[in-house]
Amino acid sequence: MGKYQHISLFIIFVSACIFRAFPASDPDSLLDKAEQGLYSNPAQSAFFAQQVFKQSEDVNQKIRSLCLYAQAERFLGNYDGGIQALYQAEEIVPYGNNKWKSKIYNQMSASYCSLGDYTKAIELSDEAIALSKVENDSVIMAQAYNNRGIIHMYINESEQAERFFHLALDINRRHRNLKSIAANLNNLCLYPGDIKQQIRWISEAIVINRNLNAVWSLSENYNNLGRLYYYEKKYAQAVVVLKKAHELASKVGARGIICDNYEYFAMVYAATGEYKKAYEQQAALYSLSKEIQSGSKLRTVEQNIAEKRLLSQQQETERKEQEYKIEQLRRNILTIIIVGCSLAVIGLLLHQRFKRKKKLQLINTQYRLEQSEHEVAKLKVQQQKMELEKAQTELATNKQEITDFAVFLQSRNELLEKIREMIRQSYKMEGAELIAYLKKINAFIAQNLNGEKTGNITLQHIDEKNQEFVGRLVLRHPNLTQGEKHLATLLRVELSTKEIAMLTGTTPKTINMNRYRLRKSLGLSAEDDLVAYIRSI
Repeated sequence: MGKYQHISLFIIFVSACIFRAFPASDPDSLLDKAEQGLYSNPAQSAFFAQQVFKQSEDVNQKIRSLCLYAQAERFLGNYDGGIQALYQAEEIVPYGNNKWKSKIYNQMSASYCSLGDYTKAIELSDEAIALSKVENDSVIMAQAYNNRGIIHMYINESEQAERFFHLALDINRRHRNLKSIAANLNNLCLYPGDIKQQIRWISEAIVINRNLNAVWSLSENYNNLGRLYYYEKKYAQAVVVLKKAHELASKVGARGIICDNYEYFAMVYAATGEYKKAYEQQAALYSLSKEIQSGSKLRTVEQNIAEKRLLSQQQETERKEQEYKIEQLRRNILTIIIVGCSLAVIGLLLHQRFKRKKKLQLINTQYRLEQSEHEVAKLKVQQQKMELEKAQTELATNKQEITDFAVFLQSRNELLEKIREMIRQSYKMEGAELIAYLKKINAFIAQNLNGEKTGNITLQHIDEKNQEFVGRLVLRHPNLTQGEKHLATLLRVELSTKEIAMLTGTTPKTINMNRYRLRKSLGLSAEDDLVAYIRSI
């Protein structure tokens, strides 16, 4: 258990003590407190919502408490627990209540997006948007648009993301919904754009959240402001605001935001040449990310929910069958009494009973056979899961190696810049002094030649690890060029456009053009996910 989980548990313990000392008689007022404290004390909000769910018998209060609990758990980085609560809420929503379903699907979409399952996130987002349009609820629609923008941002579709963020912002400004306005302004700064405009947006969001005492949102705002200062190369200012973000995120136990904070700190320290600090931040990021990863837990949650629903359906079917059999038997007895059953009729009924017993034995045999087939299928699923985990581990290793090589390229560029500066200084020298200085430059270059060999070995190692993938790719698309195959290999290990540009020594604009050509060569449309298709090969 990480230190941030200890902080959250401590907050929940204190909240429990307060709750026992001053019990709330009105569940709605307690839910209002939970909603008000979401952005300042999510752990306490989760506790209040949980207490209302246990004590209340009102369906709407139970649904509201589950939704608040799920949102608080997502803020704390416990995505699987939040999703489980949302599935539980979905089961008790009254038939035809599209408003609650829209809210639940929108929160589910946000949680799946945080876990990296973007296909599921988009599917749930479409459901939420459709239901909000049916209900003509612009507030929920704005939330769904904002969430959809975040999904497109994560899959590097900046234009789509910006369109949804602006749609949400227009609605929220009309309704003067300050919390949502601040969230939209923050999200408009999550991808490359006009940095000066983005700094104005994020500053407006900070003012709003500071007035609302939304600590969780403030920590996210300062994180993004630090990233924008990094892009402007204002590294000292970036360090100041990132420290402020880390302080606020630690205060509320927001582990997802702390992960982003570690990543941005590493970027700033690497840019200022403080590689030891950058490495420490990367190590902390890896440790905390591994701690909050809950893919396997999520699969267990989904499997338990599916099994619960299947069991409920089976029980309902068995109940109806038993009612049918009881009714059938009652009619038979009534018929026997009316007609004055004879020994022949009794014998016939006994014969029918014998046949039913045989049929029951046959059903039991068939059930055992189906159980055996289910066990075999379960073993196959486990085997596929192990293979998938192995493939994910290899992809993570490849990405780490490429990231290390990108850092090496950055160091090499700094070295070349230093050599260039030394050559400029030689312009002022003549004669023996110039010759001695050139020898000094030559010795300096020879001293740093080994770095090139290391980079080549890294690239060669990456290519060797992806030979099987390239073979499958060529079988499916034999007309790909060498450059397209190489780009597909880098996309397969989930490198961003900026990382690929740094690795290949080109610009992000060139990489985007190459991605477009690769998409065309693979026969994909604009709606198809290029990275998902490559990883499916």
